[in-house]
Amino acid sequence: MLLSFANYQKMGGTLLEPDFEKLESDAEDVINPLINFFYLHKDIDTDMDKERVWLVQKAITLQIDFTSRLGSSTPDEMAKNDVKSVNVDGTSVSTGLSPLSFTQHGVYTVALDYLYQSGLLFRGVRHAETT
Repeated sequence: MLLSFANYQKMGGTLLEPDFEKLESDAEDVINPLINFFYLHKDIDTDMDKERVWLVQKAITLQIDFTSRLGSSTPDEMAKNDVKSVNVDGTSVSTGLSPLSFTQHGVYTVALDYLYQSGLLFRGVRHAETT
C-alpha cells in the first residue's frame, strides 16, 4: 500500500475509511504502470526523496477522490459511465464533458501533473553532464 489512510487524510482526502481501501488499491493499479512500478522495488516509507513521495501520494489522493466523485475507479468502469446522449421516446439527455475528458489511461489529469513533477514518468535517456 503506497498511501495509508492517515496520510490520505493529511493530503486532504475526503473519504471515510471504509471506502478508502478499494479505491486506494484501484488508484495504485492505474498509477503503478505509469511510474514503472517504482515502489515495488523501493519502499515508499524509506525513500529519502520526500518530495517525490509527497508528489506520488498526492497523486494517489487526487485519483481516489476523483474516482469516488465519479462513481467508477477503473478505466473500464469509467468507459461504461461515459454517457454523452440518451434518447428514449423523444426525450433526450446529454451531458457536457464526459468523465473520460478528465483522464488519460484512467488517471485523473490533475493527478498526472503531480506524477510528472515526481520525475517518475521520465522515460528518456539521461545525458552525461559536461564540465
